[in-house]
Amino acid sequence: MWIDSHCHPFSKAFDKDRNEVIERARAAGVSKMIVVGYSQEGNRKSVELAEANEDMWAAVGIHPCDCEELTDEELDWMKKTASENVRVVAIGEMGLDFHHMSSSKEIQEEVFRKQIRLAKELDLPCVVHSRDAAEETLAILIDENAEKAIFHCFSYDYEFAQKVWAKGYHTSFSGVVTYPKATDVQEAAAKAPAELILIETDCPYLAPQSHRGKRNEMAFVVEVGRKVAELRGVSEEEFARLLTRNLKNLLNI
Repeated sequence: MWIDSHCHPFSKAFDKDRNEVIERARAAGVSKMIVVGYSQEGNRKSVELAEANEDMWAAVGIHPCDCEELTDEELDWMKKTASENVRVVAIGEMGLDFHHMSSSKEIQEEVFRKQIRLAKELDLPCVVHSRDAAEETLAILIDENAEKAIFHCFSYDYEFAQKVWAKGYHTSFSGVVTYPKATDVQEAAAKAPAELILIETDCPYLAPQSHRGKRNEMAFVVEVGRKVAELRGVSEEEFARLLTRNLKNLLNI
């Protein structure tokens, strides 16, 4: 049974067939899905889905492209919800995005640090978004003494990945790893420590190669898993068991 460590089935892209998408994931053998919020609205929808589905859990956080949404009230809501609701198992997604630059670097860093501190207070992992900001992201996590983190949709090279693993942080690989030209990401996936690897869809974004350019959905995580198993030279069954164990150890689910 496969896992999807990062998905957004609450997205408007699924408004017409959300239940069917969830059922297709189950039929494909996806047994655990982490629904990750990135905005005030997304956070609430993530929790709603996790409460309504036994094979879903939620993460709540504010994306670096939506920094203005981390108000004091939202931070209080995140703290209350994550501390009282057993279906909430992580804080995020949070981080730095120096590609889109929707907010200044200074504001992004402030919002990132606030969420890391909340995750530490609640003893929950940080779900980390990092784009064009590799060293800066890792430096802040280290400076804040973040104990548990997932670099979601890992898109950097093996050299940087080694720095992430050295801190005990997880790397999660998306459909990008199936793209023929993504050789740096493939090398990282092939060499990741067994206990620090996860896979994801990030749906509705970043569909794997066979669906590239189309809407992604949780069922397609199987293609990601098969590709990474091939890169690592292990059977699909063995790799799926490893992923399930890693998710359980990290999130207690």
